[in-house]
Amino acid sequence: MYRLLALDMDGTLLNRGKMITPAVYDALQDAIREGVNVTIASGRFPASVWLHARHVGMHGCLIAFNGAVILEAESGERVQGYPIPPDAARRIAELAAEAGAYVHFYGYRTLFVEQMNEMNASWPLANVVVDPDRPLTYENYREQADLIQVKQAGDLAAFAEAASEPLYKATVISEDPELLARLYNELRSWNVLALTKTGQRRFDINAAGVSKRTALEALCRMYGMHAADVAAIGDYDNDVDMLGWAGLGIAMANSSDRVKQAADAVTASNEEDGVAAAVRRYLLI
Repeated sequence: MYRLLALDMDGTLLNRGKMITPAVYDALQDAIREGVNVTIASGRFPASVWLHARHVGMHGCLIAFNGAVILEAESGERVQGYPIPPDAARRIAELAAEAGAYVHFYGYRTLFVEQMNEMNASWPLANVVVDPDRPLTYENYREQADLIQVKQAGDLAAFAEAASEPLYKATVISEDPELLARLYNELRSWNVLALTKTGQRRFDINAAGVSKRTALEALCRMYGMHAADVAAIGDYDNDVDMLGWAGLGIAMANSSDRVKQAADAVTASNEEDGVAAAVRRYLLI
């Protein structure tokens, strides 16, 4: 029996509407009742991970920022954190500025941006637990949205080098795929960062050695478990190492071929309650 189930969020735990469907919720409740330690391993903010874990009733530790942060499911407080070195953060900001690409940085509860715009101003609302019966407006989700702040930091290179709090992740966004590829390859050549593609027009940057896999390894050390005790479900490039390492790696049907090849099994898509199908087939037996 698998003792730990690790779930990616976007494209996996959540459907296209960014919701945990009733079928997925019920399957996870059954797994928890059967003694499975269910956790989240996501690139999202700790607050967003915590809110969704609380909604499901998870216990133990959770993984945010692609593995850069481990936090407690009960309190939402940080257990471990691996920030980007300040000098590297400055160089990231300088490179993005020179190329004309958009970049922002993540503190534990704050998104730091050069200037406020419509996209980044709505970031907190994109991280809440969505209720299908409540329109996604700030007024309806104020208590959750206020757990994440967006702050205008001005020149990001100067800010990153002298930031008063750790910066756990950076994201580079561009509509130009060639520019995005060039920046990705340049940053990878530095050999001091961990890079993962998290969408068609974006990639994430963490400190070297950070990944969902390394964070799950840390959880296993805490719990006295081994990789063979772990089942993991994901759909994107930042899930590949996790799926290949886990005793059972499960790719969503909406995954790329690369992700499916890294997995041991493929379940239905996130629009077809794929997490619920996987839980019932492989964990509730």
